[in-house]
Amino acid sequence: MNSVIEKRSYAGTVFRYAIVALLTFAFIYPFYSVLLISLNDYVDLMRGYPIWLPRKWSLMNYIIVFRSAALGRAVFLSVSRTVATTALGLICNGMLAFGLTRKELLGRRFFNQIFIITMYVSGGLIPYYIQISSMGLINNFWVFVLPSAINVYYMLIIKSYYNGLPESIEESAKLDGCNEFQIFVRMIVPMSLPVFAAIGVYYAIAQWNSWWDNYLFANTPDLVTLQLLLVRVIQNAKLSAVMAEKGGGSIIANTATANPMGVRMATTIITTVPILIVYPFFQKYFISGITIGAVKG
Repeated sequence: MNSVIEKRSYAGTVFRYAIVALLTFAFIYPFYSVLLISLNDYVDLMRGYPIWLPRKWSLMNYIIVFRSAALGRAVFLSVSRTVATTALGLICNGMLAFGLTRKELLGRRFFNQIFIITMYVSGGLIPYYIQISSMGLINNFWVFVLPSAINVYYMLIIKSYYNGLPESIEESAKLDGCNEFQIFVRMIVPMSLPVFAAIGVYYAIAQWNSWWDNYLFANTPDLVTLQLLLVRVIQNAKLSAVMAEKGGGSIIANTATANPMGVRMATTIITTVPILIVYPFFQKYFISGITIGAVKG
């Protein structure tokens, strides 16, 4: 009897490990496939995409991307907008969420409803562009930062986390003579670091990957971020490949012989690696912050 139980337990363990292995492969292989295509020779890609290893190794796709003269400035702008927007967003959303949790705030329910409505209703792209233009943010670095200072969804997550904090801590702080600002800085912020770290990761990823606002509102050579620069590299590679097929020459050196898919995959690797490097350090805050905020809210 014991041998039968042991065999069933062993079979169950093997089955569970097999499922985990299959899921791991399903999650990892797409990224691995992108890496293979980016490292494969551009001519060889015409025969099809590699499956396990590059058929012919080549760094041409990465060379095309890194040869851009504006790459250094683009990286600096992307890092700057990511850091500035994340810092400002945490400050503004954190203070706004704190204000909306104050029971003595007149019209608190009304303000909460107004903010929630903005999550479902917007004025559209043209009114938004007019508003940005009227604020003097067109072709201005702050167009990357100020419009993202408040995010209602992130604010509600932080507000939910605040609601789960013990009220006795604030009461004791008030007995010690602390005002609202002191309570927020000395008590609420230190206890809310997990949710701030989680929202910070959200902000950083969104800003690092953003290029559409750059294309619409700051489409000048000195304000081209890394994402927009890489989008243009992909577009130029596609156009050059089409022109080369038609015998029209290349618009950028070395892109006539480049496979657009190879350049696209190299671009994907370049933009993804920084996030993969940073994310593990914030993973525990990311998971705990969102989970605690959801449960206690």
